[in-house]
Amino acid sequence: MAVPLKQKRGGYNNQKPQQIKCYQVNVQHSKAATANLMQMIATDKIGMALNQEPYQYQGKLTGITKGYRTFACGEGKRRAAIVIQDNTIDALLITQQSDKDAVLLEVNNEIFLCSQHVLRLQ
Repeated sequence: MAVPLKQKRGGYNNQKPQQIKCYQVNVQHSKAATANLMQMIATDKIGMALNQEPYQYQGKLTGITKGYRTFACGEGKRRAAIVIQDNTIDALLITQQSDKDAVLLEVNNEIFLCSQHVLRLQ
């Protein structure tokens, strides 16, 4: 399968934030937990959220506030996503290293962030 070498970057306006507030949360495919996360992002001014087991309806991530950028890969039940609220954050999805269990972003040309769901072996 061909993977594009370049992707359009979104939300970059040549102003890098001094500090990025970031949450990491497993919402366990819950609609209520997703709504709570969106409320916390808005009230606490969180720049990005690394989300495991995001809420989905009919194969689509649902419950994310309009205007927020959402990064997820794969088909079917995705177990990892990253939601960005802060428009000053420049993010590029690294598709070659992302799938339904892990999402890797290059952020502001400086750091890499990964949201990954790890299955427990019994």
